[in-house]
Amino acid sequence: MKILFGVQTEGNGHITQAIGVKQHLNNKGHDVALAFAAKKKKGLASYFKSEFELVEYEGFDFVFGKNGRVVIWKTVLKNLIELPRLILSFKKICGVIDREKPDVIVNFYEPLVGLTSIFYPKIRYISIGHQYAMESSEYPNVKGYFFQKIFLGIINGITSINSTIVALSYYEYSDNSVVVCPPILREESYKLSNTQSDFVLVYLMNEDMLPQLISESHIHPELNIECFTKLTKQHEVPVNLKVYNLDGKEFQKKMKVCKAVVCSGGFETASEAILQKKPLLMIPMPNHYEQHSNVNDAKLHGFGEWCSKIDLSKIPDSQRGNDEWFNKVGDIINKVL
Repeated sequence: MKILFGVQTEGNGHITQAIGVKQHLNNKGHDVALAFAAKKKKGLASYFKSEFELVEYEGFDFVFGKNGRVVIWKTVLKNLIELPRLILSFKKICGVIDREKPDVIVNFYEPLVGLTSIFYPKIRYISIGHQYAMESSEYPNVKGYFFQKIFLGIINGITSINSTIVALSYYEYSDNSVVVCPPILREESYKLSNTQSDFVLVYLMNEDMLPQLISESHIHPELNIECFTKLTKQHEVPVNLKVYNLDGKEFQKKMKVCKAVVCSGGFETASEAILQKKPLLMIPMPNHYEQHSNVNDAKLHGFGEWCSKIDLSKIPDSQRGNDEWFNKVGDIINKVL
């Protein structure tokens, strides 16, 4: 089979899923010819660029506020203004599809790639994302967020037109409209360590949250803390806190040996902590429906705790994990493909 990928590059979640599926397909003898990815102002992650032959283009952009949440009206307005640019990018993607003639296109929540399925009914499309699980009747409901829920539904629809939908979930449930699948992580994440070091591993989506962590580090001098975030400036930190610029491989190594994990409300880091059975505390971005849904889902099913601001005293004592479900990921990917 000839397979192309479409990958949404806002954040690291969909990139991680794409690499995980690619590794699985390569092990089964399939070849991923190339991946479509929208350009980003700060450039695409080096570990992503090293994995794929990329077709880059000017894509659909989300506009974020200072607190890290999507500003819906600005996002819609910006992309309407830049519609001619998006049309040119869409034509570029279609030109590559015409040239490559793939059997399958696997889309990791990339809107422009999702729209191409309207024009290529003979190509099989598979759409993968944890966002699809959030519309299931089995998913815990989070009150409020009316406009954000509508926006999520629109993006879910655009990215999965004429597709087999794969909904990623921390746990197994039944839904005939989608294929329910465990989180898809990189191969290295499934290798567990027999050793544990005396530090708490922290991932901050937003550098602006560092002052909170520094304050908590002073309150809890007995804790050794190692934090990864996108650094743009120097920070004075106490002796029990180390801060690193984002490094996917190094973070993965430290995940295996840390004694607990503190992260934002994103899906992938929490999934890795659950897989590694690390006590988990999640801090969702303010007024961010998707992240509040993720943390609520994790807590209700016993995989972690969450609070609105960093509070290291809330780190749970243990993590029960979900081995049986997480280890089904290979079988489910095989069935889908």
